[in-house]
Amino acid sequence: MRRFVVLAHKVPTSGEFSLNDLPGTAGRIDVLCRAVGAGLFVSHGVRTDTEVTLLVQNSVQIRIAGDRVKRLNPDERSTAAILQIALRGAALEEVETTPGVVASQSSLSQVLDRLYQLEAHPVVLHEQGNPIEGFSVPANPAFILSDHEDFTDEDETALADLPHLSLGPMPLHTSQCITIVHYLLDREEGDVAADLVLCHKVWGEPKARLITGLLEDFGIPSNLLSHAVPSLYPGMMNGLGEVRIMVRPRDLERARAIIGDYFEHPVDE
Repeated sequence: MRRFVVLAHKVPTSGEFSLNDLPGTAGRIDVLCRAVGAGLFVSHGVRTDTEVTLLVQNSVQIRIAGDRVKRLNPDERSTAAILQIALRGAALEEVETTPGVVASQSSLSQVLDRLYQLEAHPVVLHEQGNPIEGFSVPANPAFILSDHEDFTDEDETALADLPHLSLGPMPLHTSQCITIVHYLLDREEGDVAADLVLCHKVWGEPKARLITGLLEDFGIPSNLLSHAVPSLYPGMMNGLGEVRIMVRPRDLERARAIIGDYFEHPVDE
């Protein structure tokens, strides 16, 4: 399960705002609507493995579950209407205000407690965090973001002990960050599911190690596969001592170009 938690700092908790002027009367609830869309929508469908939580002014929690939500449409106005109903219906106990949308009175500490109970792994997306490229995203991640406002001091205190990851130095919209995270996780899952493909064949492991080291310098992971047991006389029998360099399908063309530039024309037959 993927989770996104967006901290909203200006949206009225009463739900009293005009659907005809979302940026002006609703504390930029349009930002939340776009975040919900980025978190849940795919072309002609909804991500059933994703949950989006909106925490409004550290007092009202709205959770939208991708596997249960109904009547959620891509336009911001209809999404704002669903959120408005949730805000107006929020109580001490959780209430399903529309199918797949649950509202309750809550705080950031309570949101974090729920994530831990679900064995989720919360991380904070922050411009000044560590680069996400060097971080191994755990299973069952929960990404915590702010809306158009910076995290408050109170937010920062509550989140201080969590990993802080950055998508780059450029400030991005909340919905853009969610889209990028989905892309990175989708790609990683695709890499895990895909079989490695043959990129190049060489004689002997030392040369193969040189090539894989070069590929790693360019950010391309690879594996070595010994096609036959090495022999004292590898040239005497076809295949002995042959080492195959295997890469991900999406890296194949670039890896072959690098090998061609630095070593030799790749052999893949």
